[in-house]
Amino acid sequence: MHPALHPGSPPPTDDEDVEIVLRAVPELAFLPELADCVPAATIVGAWPPSREAFAAADLDHLRARVLRGLEALGERAERERSGGLGFLVRTLTYFLVGSAALPAVEHPLLVALLLRAAARDHDGADTALEIARAMDRWG
Repeated sequence: MHPALHPGSPPPTDDEDVEIVLRAVPELAFLPELADCVPAATIVGAWPPSREAFAAADLDHLRARVLRGLEALGERAERERSGGLGFLVRTLTYFLVGSAALPAVEHPLLVALLLRAAARDHDGADTALEIARAMDRWG
């Protein structure tokens, strides 16, 4: 597990720390609070998929489910006094709703969850490391 997600982890203190903590986003897609947020639809095609593979996904419904999952993660962050997890929850929520909301196919957590849905049909792809690699190539 990424150190930023451990109980008692400190929040980031500078730009370098922020970058390190943001690298934990793919691992969030594997936490139990977000388990119900992985879309059920099967995505066919090569791994990793392109943005176009998710054109038919119900992204508004996914956004609402992820918001509930982030609320649960926020409670966990407080309970565990995890500054890294708390930072990620606040940041990802900020870019999920309101005027700062990113398009779904650009929001890092939504992308990680969509990629997990696609990874189901590819041996060895449904891991945080493979999701992170696919996110690095997302474009």
